[in-house]
Amino acid sequence: MHLVMFPGDATMPTYSPFCLKALCLLEMAGEDWQPEYTTDVTVGPLGKLPFLRFEDRLIPDSSNIEDFLAARGADFYPGLSEADINHAHALKTMVENSLVLGMVHDRWMHPDVWAIMREAFFAEAPSELRDTLAAQAQDSVRTALMAQGIARFSPQDRQARFDKDLAAIETQLGDQEFLFGPTPSAADATIAPVLDMIQRLPAETDLRRAVAAKPTFTPYVARVRAAIYPDMTRHMAALTSAAE
Repeated sequence: MHLVMFPGDATMPTYSPFCLKALCLLEMAGEDWQPEYTTDVTVGPLGKLPFLRFEDRLIPDSSNIEDFLAARGADFYPGLSEADINHAHALKTMVENSLVLGMVHDRWMHPDVWAIMREAFFAEAPSELRDTLAAQAQDSVRTALMAQGIARFSPQDRQARFDKDLAAIETQLGDQEFLFGPTPSAADATIAPVLDMIQRLPAETDLRRAVAAKPTFTPYVARVRAAIYPDMTRHMAALTSAAE
């Protein structure tokens, strides 16, 4: 198996929460797999990343990858009731369709964050094209966020929506080790990477402050990193190879 995905840096094997979710699911499934790093989304069946390459099949989208691995025997919800699994699905959907937009907005639209993320995202672009490519990409993201609607709100209204997402996660986590008990589930593989990436925004934002204000989130993310994140050394070696 090969997971085709966006690259990352020394602290994250990928900048994409969806790619990191897929990495965690592969680790949890115990599959033998390798990363393939690219920034060219056109190579994927749906024109986006990640996708999984297995034999003669291409499985796009992290949720489809979860279903594919589950069909091969992976149990991503060990010991959970049907009600818990449905609840996990609702939380995952909330984060992937709401909270993640806050992270994307801050990365690409917040001037202090964008000034730093721009250099990371386009580090491998030819120097003479870097400014043009970065501006085009930012315009594309801005258009998408405006079309979705989240970029149309005031900063206060936007954050009020994300605060509700964070409150839902905080309530579900409570004093548990993971979101649904002592064992990680696909909900943790989905949600913890988003919280982690928000915490690692390279400048202060309303969303980063809101996540930092939840005292259970930082130790929770650390537990998920230790339990199901992939071996960073292994993936940084693959990233270095891909860049050469």
